[in-house]
Amino acid sequence: MMVICLKAPGMNGPKVGLAVPKSLGKSVVRNRVRRRLREAARLNLGLLEPELAVVIQARKTALEAPFEDLKKEVEKLFRRCGRL
Repeated sequence: MMVICLKAPGMNGPKVGLAVPKSLGKSVVRNRVRRRLREAARLNLGLLEPELAVVIQARKTALEAPFEDLKKEVEKLFRRCGRL
């Protein structure tokens, strides 16, 4: 997965956006990846500062990865964003 982190002063809490490209599959597959990533981000939201905006772009590995691996990867990405 790839992540883009931006500091946006004046925001009311961290914002997380998800980008799932059409190359991953049809809409059913993309929505499933999006739901899994959204839940992993929700569980790790406390790691982000309130003024951060984060965009996560899914890759092919997110299709078949177990949820625990996705959760750990999102946690790693959020920790990296926290060091801005």
